[in-house]
Amino acid sequence: MSGSNSAGRTAPDAGDQNTGSSHAADLEAARELKKALRHEAREHRSTADPAELAHSEPLIRARVLDLVRGRIPAQSVIACYLSTDNEPDTHRLVVSLTEMGFRVMVPYMRGGPAADDIDWAWFQGPDKLERGALGIDRPTGSPLGIESLGEAQVVIMPGLAGGRDGSRLGMGAGWYDRALTHCRPGALRWLLLYDDEVRDSLPQGAHDQRMDVIVTPRRTIVAADTDRQGRGLARD
Repeated sequence: MSGSNSAGRTAPDAGDQNTGSSHAADLEAARELKKALRHEAREHRSTADPAELAHSEPLIRARVLDLVRGRIPAQSVIACYLSTDNEPDTHRLVVSLTEMGFRVMVPYMRGGPAADDIDWAWFQGPDKLERGALGIDRPTGSPLGIESLGEAQVVIMPGLAGGRDGSRLGMGAGWYDRALTHCRPGALRWLLLYDDEVRDSLPQGAHDQRMDVIVTPRRTIVAADTDRQGRGLARD
C-alpha cells in the first residue's frame, strides 16, 4: 500500500512532520517563556519590602478564612502548603483553619521535589514541626502517602504567578502538578499570591494543573473557566 512501511504502520507525510515540528517548537517556546517568567518573579520577590510582605499575611489569611466560612463543611480536610522565603505566609493560616475545626494536611518533603517525593502529613500544631528538605517545615508525625490528598476538599498552594484563566506558574519542579492528579473530583484549588503577580494568562504545558481561585491581599479572583455553580463564589 502506498504510504505504508514494512510493519504496516502509515508513514507520516510532510504535513504531519511539519505539524509535529511546529508543536515541539511551541512547547519549547512555552518552556523558555516560563523559565524567564520564573526568573523575573523570583527577582521581584527578592527585592520586595519585607514589611509590605508581612502586612500581606493577615489580609490574605482573612480572605481565605472568609472563603471557607459557610462554604466548606466543618471537619472537612484542607491541604495547605507551609510557606518559606518570600511566599505568602501560611503558618498562622493553618493554625486558624484547625481552630475552625478543619483537618489540615501539609506537604511532607523528604529529599526534594522529585517525582517520588510527594507526600502529606497532618498538621498538629506549630510546636510539632521540623525542618524538612529545601528548608520547608514538615510535621513530626508520620507521612500519610501520596493518595491521601484525595481526602482534601480544598488544596491551597503556592506559586510565582497566576492567570485569571486559571493558569499557574509554579516553581518549576512540577511537584504540585503531579500531586494534584490525586485530588478527589471537584476538589477546589486555591492559589495564594501577591497583588502584582496576577496576569490574564500564563503559558501552560500538557501536565500543568489549573486553579479555581487566586487569593491576594486585596482580591479574591475566581478563574474565568471555573464552574462556580453551588460554590457561592463571585467573580472579582
